[in-house]
Amino acid sequence: MRNFLRKIELNIRLLFDRQMEKKILFKVCKGNGIDVGCGSNKICSSSIGVDLTLRGDKGKYGNQKGAISQADVQSSGDNLPFKDESFDYVVAKHNLEHYSNPEKTLLEWKRVLKKKGKIGVIVPDNNYVDSDALDITHYSKFNLSSLSSLFKKAGLHILEKGQAIPHWSVYIIAEK
Repeated sequence: MRNFLRKIELNIRLLFDRQMEKKILFKVCKGNGIDVGCGSNKICSSSIGVDLTLRGDKGKYGNQKGAISQADVQSSGDNLPFKDESFDYVVAKHNLEHYSNPEKTLLEWKRVLKKKGKIGVIVPDNNYVDSDALDITHYSKFNLSSLSSLFKKAGLHILEKGQAIPHWSVYIIAEK
């Protein structure tokens, strides 16, 4: 019985944490935008979901294993099928760590943003979380400092940054 209650407690905590992260990125969702790596959990229902897993198919790894994809477009986030300056925003929750070249990926997201467009990103905080152990498809590790450096190197103006969930994830909201 104790283990059963602990599992319920952990599931409630996970739902709460996901909502906290979603709330941080939701404020970026103004106008037309994309949710890169949306999986089964789009940040904003009106955004265009982009994912490797087709809409209706089940995810294979990490917290998306068995979850049904909401993607509208099947594509890798580092090679988007959109024209330059197409969107007002790009959001990506727990996605940037899945790329072996996150700088190239961030520049691709910047490419599809209109002038003054916003990017919101949440990643695991490598100061507290062993990202490799979470998911075999994690290729990059970040903390707030390294993520900030990446955004600055990409020529993005950081508007806000911090911990999304203490001892779990960090976020940055930036402008093109």
